[in-house]
Amino acid sequence: MQLNKFIVMFMILQQVIVGGQVKNDLSHIDTSIVENIEIEEELMEEEFEEEVTDEQIEKNMEEVIIEIQQEAQKEFQEENKIEIITKFNVDGLILKEGISSEEVVRLKRFLEKKGYVDIVGGYYYDSKTKEIVARYQREKGLTSDGIVGKNTYQKINEDMELNKISVPGIELEFTTEIPGGNFIIINKSNNTLYHLSGKEIIKRYPVATGKAPEYTPEGKFTIVTKYVNPYWGGAGKYKPVKGGAPNNPLGKRWMGLNIKGGGSYGIHGNSDKESIGKYVSLGCVRMYNQDVEILYQLIDKGTPVWIGNEIKLKEYGILFK
Repeated sequence: MQLNKFIVMFMILQQVIVGGQVKNDLSHIDTSIVENIEIEEELMEEEFEEEVTDEQIEKNMEEVIIEIQQEAQKEFQEENKIEIITKFNVDGLILKEGISSEEVVRLKRFLEKKGYVDIVGGYYYDSKTKEIVARYQREKGLTSDGIVGKNTYQKINEDMELNKISVPGIELEFTTEIPGGNFIIINKSNNTLYHLSGKEIIKRYPVATGKAPEYTPEGKFTIVTKYVNPYWGGAGKYKPVKGGAPNNPLGKRWMGLNIKGGGSYGIHGNSDKESIGKYVSLGCVRMYNQDVEILYQLIDKGTPVWIGNEIKLKEYGILFK
């Protein structure tokens, strides 16, 4: 057997290593060693009922190499916290009419692959999408409300696994030099914040932006202030709210942009989680409190933040594909 011969040869070489040198003359090997090797080989022969061919050995080696490569890739992704999107996050953004999100595009792609027609493309969850989702829910025995929450996400994920449906996230392509290290892109077209390390997406977060297109400024900015449990002054219209209060519109964290000193426009938490994914703010970028707390720990002052709709971001050399 080829495999046994290989193992036996390896055993012989182990035995004849003396002071780091391998003896070339095998006649110096102790007879008892050879006898033990022969007995070991006979035992190994009894354990293998089928002869292992060179082709099988080569096939096994290929499988081992592929497994090692996959494990190395997984470790690299985990070490660098690179996000790999496959299924939907069942605890993620609830999709319903009025939401704009990258997840809406993924949902529409899934529905198209399931054979549903008349789907209007784009990031916006319109009445037609609601109607098609309700139809899918009825067919799967779910409450047909046209809202994609935990139960519907779970059913979609099961469907994707059963029918081998892949719905990857949108990829970013860069046609110009971008900042290295931590880098934030906010796409107003899909209300998504992308946290990158260089060109690699670490995580995507759903956000809310200005209720009118001009409310949330577009441009290349940097983080200049950071506050835990920020105080809200009322925006000149409402009663101020102390930091840390459950009804504080700024939520638990504030990361101010270099506009008017860093206290006017920023990335922050919120007191109304239903607003995420919508165009509702006075100009700031709202996040879920749990999301902004995570991002806050990873982002330092001086971190670049590029904001714009897809047309503006394309001018900056960022394409969404």
